[in-house]
Amino acid sequence: MKSKIILSVFILFLLGGCNVLGQKDISEMDPDDLPEVIAFQDDFTREFISSLDEVEDGYFLFESKTGGYTMKYPENARMDQLYYEMPDDKFEDIQFGEGEETNDHEYGVRATYDKGGRSSEFNRLKGVFEARTSYEGNYESIEYDDKTIHFATSEYFDQDGEIISYNFLGIIMSNYSDQSVSMAYMTDKDSVGDIDLEVIQEKTMKIMESIEFK
Repeated sequence: MKSKIILSVFILFLLGGCNVLGQKDISEMDPDDLPEVIAFQDDFTREFISSLDEVEDGYFLFESKTGGYTMKYPENARMDQLYYEMPDDKFEDIQFGEGEETNDHEYGVRATYDKGGRSSEFNRLKGVFEARTSYEGNYESIEYDDKTIHFATSEYFDQDGEIISYNFLGIIMSNYSDQSVSMAYMTDKDSVGDIDLEVIQEKTMKIMESIEFK
């Protein structure tokens, strides 16, 4: 029950750098002159979008305010200003999500950027991630030229043993620097319905694979 309450509150809030100049220009533009998608029409969200050009159909380029990384960002996902945290350029915690009004299922994402220290040690990152996600299982490690993605899936259950959410988890680590992004993509089980979970996993992996560390 506790997990269900946390997930519900998280999604409710979600619904309700290297290119600093570009970000500032976009954030100060008249919304009427910008694409009619949430990534640009929401005042806080567009502070993180570094270009008016789509990187792929339905995705724009997100740039961390730390300047540490970029990634593909869904055009109608809304950033949650209330839970945004960046005490310095070595740490940033973001949350964003989307409802059924603009997507085929409701979801919320939490992504945490780390630089230095524990960011190069998988076991330390995994320990912190476990505390946030309650997932203590194994990860599949996928090697890329510039990064390694440690990926897993999990489920949240209510007190009656019923599934309330499907979760896609990734710890993305740079192969060349002490930088990482720990990402949890959480769905609402009722909104998922009959959607093939492999399709949702592919969307999640698209975002994770697009992460480029600076």
